[in-house]
Amino acid sequence: MELYLDRAIPVSLTEQIKGQITYAISYGQLNRGDPLPSVRELATTLQVAPMTVTRVYQDLARQGLIVTKAGVGTFVADMACLDETERVQASQNNLRQIIDNCVRQATLLGHTVEEVQAEFLALVNEYRSGSAGRHVLIVGNFAPATEYYAQEVESILRDLKVRAHPVLLQDLQADAAGLLAALPAAKLVIAIPTRLQEARALLEPRHYRVAAIAFRLSAETRRRLALISATRRVGIVATYPEFLQTMIDEVAAYVLLKTPPRYAYLKQAKRIRAMVKEIDVLVYASGSERVLKWLPCSVETIEFRHTPEADSVNRLRFLIE
Repeated sequence: MELYLDRAIPVSLTEQIKGQITYAISYGQLNRGDPLPSVRELATTLQVAPMTVTRVYQDLARQGLIVTKAGVGTFVADMACLDETERVQASQNNLRQIIDNCVRQATLLGHTVEEVQAEFLALVNEYRSGSAGRHVLIVGNFAPATEYYAQEVESILRDLKVRAHPVLLQDLQADAAGLLAALPAAKLVIAIPTRLQEARALLEPRHYRVAAIAFRLSAETRRRLALISATRRVGIVATYPEFLQTMIDEVAAYVLLKTPPRYAYLKQAKRIRAMVKEIDVLVYASGSERVLKWLPCSVETIEFRHTPEADSVNRLRFLIE
């Protein structure tokens, strides 16, 4: 993993380091179990204070993206697995407790014990016959991107006839009970890595298994970036400031521009409005679609879209089958 800090862009060094490591984990450049440099090593390499790297590692650990083993080092976490505390909590929610909770809730709603028993046996028979649907929830930040992720997950798992249902994290936070009641019972919830811990906090108390998957830049985005002529003037808009430097580096990996790209992140509206008057191509991150209304019709647009990484999705098959 190579990190690069640009002290000229309007993003703090802490956010740049955190964003590049998060991106590398989320989009397959770093895999579960890969070691990260020590705090002192990374601070020396990047010429920043050790406390800066310490804060970054602490934030990433809180998000469940990395783990530190005393005396051993810091490593990329396995986001498909629960940590030890969560294993203990999950083991306490045994089968009898789950069924007991369901029966209590059903009877509180006015159903008789006989009705609950009949419905339970009917559902068991569906699973035995294989007629029960395999459903997963896909939790993301933005509707168009999350819908796309759901389609891609269905395609990867098409042999299992999986139905993937897109769900926005903010909708879950607003009314998890109402939203989940309107959806089919899901065997698994797949979250984007940056929202894994928030999704777990909301859904694991409701007995959902929650895991994250890795992503990679989509083939269509890579193809379109590679077609940009070196003489064109390119602008870049990131949705979140911590990912701005990564977007700049990714674009540079696909096209050698004669003129350095202009760049901004979504909240810098004034900067973006000035930038779009001076560019030929805009590369914008998913979630930044509203900037498109500010563009002259002559400006080409390319969404910096990512797609679920197939190997990462396939690792979760045992949770669905």
